Amino acid sequence: MNKQWLMMLGLMVSPWIQGGIANGMAAEELDGVAVVVNGEAITCSEVSNEQQTLQLQMGGAAGEGEKNRALLASRAVDTRIFKSLQAQEAKRLDIEISDSDVDAAIAEIEKRNNLPEGQMAEILHAQGLDMARYRQGLKEQLLSNKLINLVVRSKLNVSEESMREYYRKYLQNPKPIREVKLAQIFVVTPSDSGVDQVEKAQKKAEGLLHQLQQGASFAQLVTIASDVPDTSQGGDMGWFLPGGIAQQFNQVFDLKVGELSSIIRSPGGFHILKVTDERMHEPKLGESYDEVHARHILIKIPSSADEVERAKIRLQADTLARELQGVNEDAFSARAKEISQGPSAERGGDLGWFQHGQMIPEFEQAAFAMAPNTTSGVVESPFGLHIIYLVNTRHIDPNSFEANRDNIQEILINGEMQGQVTRWMDGLKAKATIEQKVCH
Repeated sequence: MNKQWLMMLGLMVSPWIQGGIANGMAAEELDGVAVVVNGEAITCSEVSNEQQTLQLQMGGAAGEGEKNRALLASRAVDTRIFKSLQAQEAKRLDIEISDSDVDAAIAEIEKRNNLPEGQMAEILHAQGLDMARYRQGLKEQLLSNKLINLVVRSKLNVSEESMREYYRKYLQNPKPIREVKLAQIFVVTPSDSGVDQVEKAQKKAEGLLHQLQQGASFAQLVTIASDVPDTSQGGDMGWFLPGGIAQQFNQVFDLKVGELSSIIRSPGGFHILKVTDERMHEPKLGESYDEVHARHILIKIPSSADEVERAKIRLQADTLARELQGVNEDAFSARAKEISQGPSAERGGDLGWFQHGQMIPEFEQAAFAMAPNTTSGVVESPFGLHIIYLVNTRHIDPNSFEANRDNIQEILINGEMQGQVTRWMDGLKAKATIEQKVCH
């Protein structure tokens, strides 16, 4: 298994150290401070390790000439700065990644790539790669994903009108749709850029496009020249369907695999996109099904409760259920906010729409047997005691807008994400205090 194969599997997520470079003496020799970010030091050894990872992504060579080597060194510093900023922001927001989260991610990578279960360390060792550093890099990536989902993705909204328009154009009459996988080189123009800065960025993008047209490696130029926080996947943006990407990028659907876009201007800067793969997205046809929309109040029973305490809690729940018979949705929601002990309490107990198989059997059986605008008695499950309010029911055609709504929303939000992450990271960096040192 060579390093290029590992990159194809998406395993290049950490600053691996090879051979003697991993020994303690090398680390001690480089144990100076390269950068101080908001008072936190990034060591020279961390930057050196990052530079080696970037070099590995480029096929083991920094490119031709001293200029490219200097660009690679600068990119290594920038990458560590971005990782430090993200780690600091995650700490501020109490976002953490546990060892079990890393274990689960490794198991998923093994499964996705048909690798023997539990053999990742052995596979890496055979390549002279360090499992501890691999885990650390994967942990950084998982933390970044979790942070971005919270601070960027969760704040994006798409309108009902835009979702219905997408449905009318692409899903109302089901047929196979071409889906493309994209990679990008991005040249940023910060929000406060003047005319000169914009022109400089445009010339840089034009120069990069010219190099690509002359046969330069896309992956290498991503590594040394693209202004994205993470270049570990060669500029990979993922898969996109028509309508699921910002409008200014629509030209990519006219490109063949391997072709490059022209330079595309966006609010954040200049983009060069490459179609790296394609596939036909087949419509999903299925049988119709029923859904219910419910709210609930959850009353938990402590595992330490004896029979007397359990009976007391049950009596309280029965009394509450009787009180709530005949109330409207607003009244039930208000009580749920006050007393429910479930995670949906802040939403008035709202569970949204769900179909058979999405809830625990006891809860599901009771909910699907109810009429709209009614309150149940007490329903016991392994989670505790539930009182259910059924808001409404509906029958779903799998080809309808309602059945595809969540998927459409995901597609459109993915399109909105393009550029948002880079602007958010640019904002973090603009507010940070960064002091660069010199490593010897």
